[in-house]
Amino acid sequence: MKKLLKIILSLSAVLVFIYFAYTHYQKKAVLKNVIHTDAESFVKIGLHDLQKTLFFDALVSPRYYWKNAKISKDKKEKDSLDAMDKGINLMPYSLVLYTVKNVKNTLFTTFKIDDPALFEIFSKQYFKELNTSINNANYQHATNEKAKLIFAWNDKHLVVALSPKGSFEACKEVFDEILLQNKVIKDDDQAIIKQLSATNDHITFIHGDSKVTLNFNDGQAILEGLLYTDAPKTFANQISYNTIPDASFQLYFDANFAQEKNREWVISALEDISFFDKNNLDITTLVAKSKGNLSISIKGTTQQTDTIITYEYDDNFEKVETKATQEKRVPVICIDMGAEAGLNTYLKEQGALEKGILKAIPYYTFYADKDSANTAFSTLKGEQLSQKKTGSYLFNLETNFAALQKDLQIPKADKLVELLRSLRITAQQTIGNKVVVKGRIEATQSNINIISQLFFGMQEKDSI
Repeated sequence: MKKLLKIILSLSAVLVFIYFAYTHYQKKAVLKNVIHTDAESFVKIGLHDLQKTLFFDALVSPRYYWKNAKISKDKKEKDSLDAMDKGINLMPYSLVLYTVKNVKNTLFTTFKIDDPALFEIFSKQYFKELNTSINNANYQHATNEKAKLIFAWNDKHLVVALSPKGSFEACKEVFDEILLQNKVIKDDDQAIIKQLSATNDHITFIHGDSKVTLNFNDGQAILEGLLYTDAPKTFANQISYNTIPDASFQLYFDANFAQEKNREWVISALEDISFFDKNNLDITTLVAKSKGNLSISIKGTTQQTDTIITYEYDDNFEKVETKATQEKRVPVICIDMGAEAGLNTYLKEQGALEKGILKAIPYYTFYADKDSANTAFSTLKGEQLSQKKTGSYLFNLETNFAALQKDLQIPKADKLVELLRSLRITAQQTIGNKVVVKGRIEATQSNINIISQLFFGMQEKDSI
């Protein structure tokens, strides 16, 4: 018996050693040859680390996983593309998304192609189902316009770009450098490879010295980290904002436009968003007429009147327009923007504000608050509910999901509300150039990993 025990212990030790050796190798190997050499910020998704967390959670709560895995297996039909040999691993040990400085507002990721022939068959089928064409040049590329995804590949790499413009031309330089020049980090002694491989967090964001992590635990997701600004006091440490007391949703942000550089990066971040073009608004002008602070609050409901336009034929068989009114319940939403002189005038000139009503946001009617020193809009006409408060957070987002769903009545969101309780994310600059970021999402079950609750819970909803 003692001899058998020694053998078992020895084998266990060997297996543990092999596992850790394999893990150590994979942590660096998976990051080589997939990151552009000029990448400046990184998001690492630790797929293996997340799988390991869920595996141990299943060991602790086997009944929950057995029950839900069985239901999932019974209801899921295997998709033909899922079953296909792809010639590429789309779920690697770790997945890295990165940005490149000369391509704004775009995330890239790179996959290694293991079998070019199999991948060619898979890619033709995939893009055929997306109803998008493949263009042939020095390498192949295709665009999923709806998802704003651009794909480019040769026989070694697949590069995927997520861009609000969805433009191949905007990303072509990066595609050329990776696919034609092999401009990727090949040495695992590079600082960023060491930094990314050293983290065991589920999701890690790194930009220079800044680092923010997100981990999925039993009953909650935890966000924490430090962001470093170029200079001290980039953001104010005393913020004034408007809010509805006991709001079901509250967001406020102060970009501190007293610092001119802050205006520049806000313009850079927003200029590709189609909302402004669709509403005839120039983001540079809009920012120039703003102070940089924004708050949005939701609490309760109110009554609004809709005008419904229909067309009928008169006695002469001519088409005539008829109007009817309809009462509907809408959430009370208050939007407050810090404004310089002339912002309201500019909105009127561009047609975004007409007869005291904000036209840029459809579905709900937003009335302008004429008495506000800022530019304020609310779905509640007349007396405004918001009150001025002060705080030390430059950014704050918090919501109670059940209360928010009661106010918004979003179709098909009831199941999500059953799974999640609350969310809060804050950012605060109090010392030097450090911005402290903290956040937490609370799920309804405290003893089951939040990812599993969302995955199985939403799948159950879809199957009904």
